[in-house]
Amino acid sequence: MKLITVEAAFATADLDAAIDLFSSQADEVRNMNGCKHYALYRKPSGDGLAILQHWATMDAFDAYRASDVFAKLGAGLRPLMSAPPVTVVAEVDTI
Repeated sequence: MKLITVEAAFATADLDAAIDLFSSQADEVRNMNGCKHYALYRKPSGDGLAILQHWATMDAFDAYRASDVFAKLGAGLRPLMSAPPVTVVAEVDTI
């Protein structure tokens, strides 16, 4: 299984708009083939978000990244970000 974390930084004034964008797309992502988990977390500092995703395979994650929903999310979020997002992909097994 693939465990993906994405950390994205936003100005405090833009954080609620970013959360709204993620929230509006979350159910569509969760219903995609191979998505096991997709959750959004606010950083305690109030200047960013972390997205935790579990995908069955890298192919499933790549299909998400090639999807219209990902493109639409990126188009809305990029102008709000105060720095490039940091993505970490790990191969994990459930214990």
